[in-house]
Amino acid sequence: MSTPAPPPARGVRGLLHALVRPSPSPPRLAISVQAGIAMLLTVGLPALAGRPDVGLLASTGALSALYLSARSRRERLRRLPLVQLGLLVAVAAGALTGGDPIGAPVVLVLVGIAAVVLVTGTAVGPPGALFPVLGAGVAARLTGPPAAGGAGLDPLLVVGCAIGGAVLAYVVVAAPLLVPAVRRSDRARPIASVRFELDPAGRTIITWVSVAVVLAAVLAAVLGIDRGYWVVVAVVSVLQGGRGRRVTAVRAVHRVAGTLVGAVVFVLVATVVGLPAQGLGLALVLALLQFGAEMVIVAHYGAALLLVTPLALLIAEAGSAGDPWTIAGTRVLDTAIGCAIAAAVLVVDHWAARLRAG
Repeated sequence: MSTPAPPPARGVRGLLHALVRPSPSPPRLAISVQAGIAMLLTVGLPALAGRPDVGLLASTGALSALYLSARSRRERLRRLPLVQLGLLVAVAAGALTGGDPIGAPVVLVLVGIAAVVLVTGTAVGPPGALFPVLGAGVAARLTGPPAAGGAGLDPLLVVGCAIGGAVLAYVVVAAPLLVPAVRRSDRARPIASVRFELDPAGRTIITWVSVAVVLAAVLAAVLGIDRGYWVVVAVVSVLQGGRGRRVTAVRAVHRVAGTLVGAVVFVLVATVVGLPAQGLGLALVLALLQFGAEMVIVAHYGAALLLVTPLALLIAEAGSAGDPWTIAGTRVLDTAIGCAIAAAVLVVDHWAARLRAG
């Protein structure tokens, strides 16, 4: 007779164990290679054509290659266009604000709430609402006036490049099905129907995120944070996947620690490639970061953020000439503020639950 597994540790010891213990993860090499190739082609091909700026703009669309990675290839081909449409609508909404100091935060809040409702209700899975929020925030900054810290780009250019990146990502995802052996093996995997369904845990997550993104946008505006969307991104990334306060607390620690170390990785990469960064070297770095993040994101969220953080920072800041340490330090501070807001929402929710319980 087998001995039953011991119950999970409680208290501080249990929390520390949860922070470092990897979760079960299926093989992810093939899907990670696809994600890396999508980014490499999206940024590298325009660089070869002499337009590295276009490749960076298109990289937002290429991030869609990370979605639905646990599904069969045929199911991904059916559902990925819907996910990409949502991502592109978020980018377009952010771009149309032109970096307006009132319009941009309002759109960011609406995008955050809408994205978390959709990804939770349809069980899209990671990276969830993270990239729509990031895409909207980056697009708003890129189309904002230079006097206000924006890049002054045409919204049509920003959206058009993102569409191109999404199309290329879809082609890369679909390409393996041209191989007969891949088609045969994929037929054995079921295709789930697309349904919208919210259980009590899902509704709780939506409530958490809705309250937190409003607080994050308001606080970022009050504090005059230059790129306030990073605060909202931190809030969403912590709260969107937490099935319970303990799991969400672990994600918050992962977010802060991963961002802190990931910011150092960004500084090292930015020092090597230089800012503003461009060309095939940048394309290769982004591809490797996307590959690595996809490899470990299921097994360990914190480890994935070591790679997601420099990936997101390079996409958002590669065209700037700022000091890497200043950029990294500011992003770490923004993340800490976002995680503090997420923690405050969890504490208040815990108190409210105890009051309701009597």
